[in-house]
Amino acid sequence: MEYNSQESELNPELFEMVRSGKLSAEKIIALIEIKHTVDRFACSKYTAEKTMEDLKNRFGVYPDIITWGDYFQTEIGSMYFDKTDEEFRKIADTIHFDLISSHLIFSGKPDYFRDKVRGDALFSKSFNSDLLSGQDEENIHLEILLDYFENMNLDKKPLSLSDRRWYEGFGSQKLAM
Repeated sequence: MEYNSQESELNPELFEMVRSGKLSAEKIIALIEIKHTVDRFACSKYTAEKTMEDLKNRFGVYPDIITWGDYFQTEIGSMYFDKTDEEFRKIADTIHFDLISSHLIFSGKPDYFRDKVRGDALFSKSFNSDLLSGQDEENIHLEILLDYFENMNLDKKPLSLSDRRWYEGFGSQKLAM
């Protein structure tokens, strides 16, 4: 395959937003960091090889969204471009934190644990969003972390020492605020 997702630090899907001034330099840096962080954790592609080849054969080019980093970068850039640079940085840090949390929570856990997480989330999602308790919100968030873990195959590589240190520092930084 000819496609290399590292060719561009910023996904082409976001170029028009850059041209129109919707993404500041700080946001672009955060988006590049999101891509690198997510791709470092993910052990699978967002778009399957066969799908990419089918799209290339059909349209003559590969899609712009190949890796999980591409996906997160374009989603965050498109959805949150109107946030302040500081809020945008917090979103990027939260993604990093959630990927590490997902790895720590679900690595080595049996299927029944994952099934319970899915069941609890399904129950919590049955309520009107205005009626969700803190526990319901936590159940739903835990299912999102489980989706990250399973879809990105996060258990295929161990957490780095630097990620563990960052995670511990992030937690203590939040407590100090």
